Amino acid sequence: MKKGFTLIELLAVIIILAIVALIATPIILDVVEDARKSAAASEANMIVSGINTFCATAEMKAQIDNSYTDICADGVTSAEVPTMVNLGNATISGDPTFTDGRVTAITVISNGYKVVMTGGTWADPTKSE
Repeated sequence: MKKGFTLIELLAVIIILAIVALIATPIILDVVEDARKSAAASEANMIVSGINTFCATAEMKAQIDNSYTDICADGVTSAEVPTMVNLGNATISGDPTFTDGRVTAITVISNGYKVVMTGGTWADPTKSE
């Protein structure tokens, strides 16, 4: 009696593994894409939160110390945002819009996704060009 596997048995196992790989690959790639999309949305939310916190602090400092200049008082440009918060790998497209001292419109590009806030509401992230 010989020990070992026949060529047919080995081919059957290889075919089964290939089928499992073909089924699993798209699922895994979707999970990775969903993670990138969620990370972009989260990063955009943290950037807006950081800007709002910075501006609230700047306003309080300006009220206490008349010599302190509140850079948020006349709105914020996209060039000023990196001085307020760490953008990480994200970029800001256009200037944020403020209403009552809070960000209500901004476009953040992160992880290959564009995340847009209009009227204080986030839209679903879309692929960035």
